[in-house]
Amino acid sequence: MIDATKLVAVNDSIRILQSVRRIAQCVEHHSKRLTSTHNITSPQLVALMAIAQLGPSTLKAIGRAIHLSSSTVVGIVDRLEEKKLVIRERDTRDRRNVYVSVTAAGRDLVDNAPSALPQGFSSALGALPENDRHTLVVVLEQFATLLEVKAPAEGDI
Repeated sequence: MIDATKLVAVNDSIRILQSVRRIAQCVEHHSKRLTSTHNITSPQLVALMAIAQLGPSTLKAIGRAIHLSSSTVVGIVDRLEEKKLVIRERDTRDRRNVYVSVTAAGRDLVDNAPSALPQGFSSALGALPENDRHTLVVVLEQFATLLEVKAPAEGDI
């Protein structure tokens, strides 16, 4: 016989996975739409906006700002550089440091940027009561933290 508590946990897990999948599909669909209409993906747009906000930044700082690994950021910055939206410049004092900056074309795109999220999301979010918006943000941040928790190694149990 299945324990009722375990059954509830399994059902919750399935509902969570289904919701995450729906979110991922919406984000992916919007990213494809951005690519076809503005020649930029959602991750590229988020990175470009972060670079514009941070000012000249290292790949590591950009990665921290948008929660991506440095190796992932390298690929994104490569594509932004190919599109002439950012430039890389070596630090004149320490040539090991490379800074990424937004170009005039990149600034123009940021200033006239389409939403990084699907159309209608911002207005729907804005229509929520402030307390609900705050709760949603907090719960999503907690969810992300839970996903990042590493399971203990077998020897640590």
